[in-house]
Amino acid sequence: MAAPHPRLGLALLVGGGLVSFVALGATPHDGLHPLALTGALLPLQLAALVWALLNRR
Repeated sequence: MAAPHPRLGLALLVGGGLVSFVALGATPHDGLHPLALTGALLPLQLAALVWALLNRR
């Protein structure tokens, strides 16, 4: 199996962070629901999981 590009994991991690940042910014701050916070952080968590799988040795 061919090795993935070394910066692919980093690009996914940065992209997941940006999606999480935008999703958290779009939620209303007056009545922040815990599920909205979890949903906003989910892309970052999934990107970190993919990054860890791509960088395991």
